[in-house]
Amino acid sequence: MFHLFAKAAVIGVLVSGASFVQAETYSVQLGGRNLGTISYQGGAEASLQSTLNNTPMGVFNGTFTATSQQSAVGQQYHSNSSSSRKSRQISVLIKDGRAIDTSVTPASEMTNLSNVGSVPVGVIDPVAAFGRFVSARGCPEAFRFYDGRRAILVSPERDSEVAGQLVCKMNYRVSDGPGHLSPLYIKNITVFLTYDVIGGQSLRKVVLSAAGFDLNLMRQD
Repeated sequence: MFHLFAKAAVIGVLVSGASFVQAETYSVQLGGRNLGTISYQGGAEASLQSTLNNTPMGVFNGTFTATSQQSAVGQQYHSNSSSSRKSRQISVLIKDGRAIDTSVTPASEMTNLSNVGSVPVGVIDPVAAFGRFVSARGCPEAFRFYDGRRAILVSPERDSEVAGQLVCKMNYRVSDGPGHLSPLYIKNITVFLTYDVIGGQSLRKVVLSAAGFDLNLMRQD
C-alpha cells in the first residue's frame, strides 16, 4: 500500500515551493512492523525515494525513486520502481498544470490516463504532491496530482490541534483512472497528517487508512 503514495505516494509538495533542501526520512510501519523507509528532499531537483525490505513474505519488497525538476519546457518528473512483482519506469512532463507528455515502460503498464488527452487540468506530479505535505503551513489545501497512470484528488476534511500538534484529516481519492494495488483497485484512502507546531511546523507522522489497514510513516529525527 505504501507505493500508492510513493509513486511517487499514498501517499506528494509544491513543485517549487519547498524552500529547504535537507532530506526528510520516515520509517514505514504496518501493524508495528517496520517495512522500510521513505525519504523526501526538496529544492530545485526534488526527490522521493523508498526502500521496502521487510514486507510480509517479501511480496512488496522493492525500491522506488522519483525526481521532479523544472526544465525549459515544463516540470519534468521521472520515476523508477522495482519490486518482487514488477518493474516500471514513468516519465511525465507538466506545464501550467497540464500533462503534455507521458511515457510508461513497459507499455503493458499503461492505462487510459497514460493518454495525456484524458488527464484533467490542474495537476502536479507525485514528488510535488508529497512536498505539499512536508512544506504545509496549516493543513494543506486541496490539490490534484498525476502519476502517469491515474489522477488523484487530495482534499482536507477537518483539523484539530492538541498539545502542540496539528492533525489534518485528508481525503485521498483516485478521480480518474484505475485504483491502486490490483486486484483491490483501491480508490479512496483516509490520510491523517500530524505536525509538530511548536517553534515552527514540521511533519511528524502520516497515516494512510484503507481496506482495514493503517500504514504509518514516522519521521526519523
